[in-house]
Amino acid sequence: MNNRILYLSRLKALACIAVVVLHSFYAANAFAADTGAQSAMLSIRNAMMWAVPCFVMASGALLLDRNRILSGKKLFGKYIPRMAIALVVFSLLFSLFDAVLIKHSSAGDTVKDIFSDIFLGTGWAHMWYIYLMLAIYLLLPFYKMISANAKPNDLKYLLLVYCVFLSVIPFIETISGKKLPFYICVYTIYPLYLFLGHVLHTGIIRLPKNACGIMFLICTGITAMLTVYSCTSAETAPESSGKVKALIETYAFPLYIAASIGAYGYFRRTKNKPVPVLDTIAAELDSCSFGIYLIHMVILKYIFAVVKFNPFEHGGTIAVIGICLITLVISYVITRLLKFVPCVNRII
Repeated sequence: MNNRILYLSRLKALACIAVVVLHSFYAANAFAADTGAQSAMLSIRNAMMWAVPCFVMASGALLLDRNRILSGKKLFGKYIPRMAIALVVFSLLFSLFDAVLIKHSSAGDTVKDIFSDIFLGTGWAHMWYIYLMLAIYLLLPFYKMISANAKPNDLKYLLLVYCVFLSVIPFIETISGKKLPFYICVYTIYPLYLFLGHVLHTGIIRLPKNACGIMFLICTGITAMLTVYSCTSAETAPESSGKVKALIETYAFPLYIAASIGAYGYFRRTKNKPVPVLDTIAAELDSCSFGIYLIHMVILKYIFAVVKFNPFEHGGTIAVIGICLITLVISYVITRLLKFVPCVNRII
């Protein structure tokens, strides 16, 4: 298993699949002809929102490990350049894809779009994750100082403050429509996930396996119900529907935090005993997860934006599930082949 941590490999593999499902059902929603179809597509999409937070938590488990030395050479010679190169190369490729197959742009407009996509973030939506990882890497030395020197209770306090100010208070503000004056000087929710991965991995916080599984199922179930409500009440109760929609579209939503903790905690407590076939598949998906994340949107965009395939005319949900499978397989095969290309294999 190449010294992989089994539970992290399994979690990242499942999260990789969940990301493909999330984007596939979200893209298919554009073709939904009625509220029922829209509710189904978005419910499944939102039930997968734990995936990206779990990727960040897995990064926290690995990067904040006290025994893992972070040198300036590794940070600025490996981690940050990898993200920067991925940002530039894939922004360029995605811009060319749009220019040739969708916009039919001129060369001048294409060049403008490329620079805009890289520096203004106007490119494909899933590239936000690259900017996130760049931000995390830039602050990683300070995060490691905290994880290496803070006592367990200090880390618990940090997580509590993050959770209250970056999730609970925004939740109250959205529901009440009132802007509260309380804040801390932190911009984003993702450090919370980073440190959550660390404390769960190291056992600073221990959660029962069954409780984690139940919490995950309850949270995803409530998320699905809220999604249906936001879709079905858009006309009859637009204000409350809008508030619910605003909540379920952000990773700071308390239910997503709880679901992510549930998923991560469940895998953390699984037995550290290899399951030959499943763990081989998990290891493959894990090793290719970054490439799959970058590439899968190309397949989805070709299916939905270029070919304009309407899944509701060819089987509905079953067709979307088929698209998920096809997208995952093609993305994996392309990533696996690219890993044989010198230099490229260091990026994906």
